[in-house]
Amino acid sequence: MELTLGLIILIVLTYGLKAPTLRLAMLLAGAVGVAGLLAEPHLLCWTQAIKMLVMLSGLAILCMLDHRTSHRSSSLLILLVILGNLLLIGSTNLISIYLALEMQTLCMFILVAYNKNSLLSAEAGLKYFVLGALSSGLFLFGCALIYGSTGELELQFIRMSIISYGTLAGKCLITISLL
Repeated sequence: MELTLGLIILIVLTYGLKAPTLRLAMLLAGAVGVAGLLAEPHLLCWTQAIKMLVMLSGLAILCMLDHRTSHRSSSLLILLVILGNLLLIGSTNLISIYLALEMQTLCMFILVAYNKNSLLSAEAGLKYFVLGALSSGLFLFGCALIYGSTGELELQFIRMSIISYGTLAGKCLITISLL
């Protein structure tokens, strides 16, 4: 995890470089990140593969940005979305899942409403924000029902707990909120 955070900070710090040098720095950072993921033996194979896919696709998106017209804040928001995805992949309890989801959705709200000259962009951002607030509330209510019926927030203990109506309702609310 520390390697991921360090790579994202490295990419942000090298943003002021000229485009060819920046792309080279991003590709090198991606290669170091992939090598770091492969060096962590305690991660599951699928977790490593999905993290590598997210990191490489995020770096590809950043390399494809037109640095003459895009702003630094849009690149930073994309990096925060990537970080939210990486945190979501490594989450093991309901609180970390919620925080990772909120990190990436808040950045996505801003990216959707980023074009200040477009009325449609502002409208889409507002609609996305309202829908995100509704799903966030449903997710938290589902987490509260699960915690109330099991007394646990860790996913492995929730999976092993006895099925009750509170747990079933909480799982349904979380599933609906993620749709």
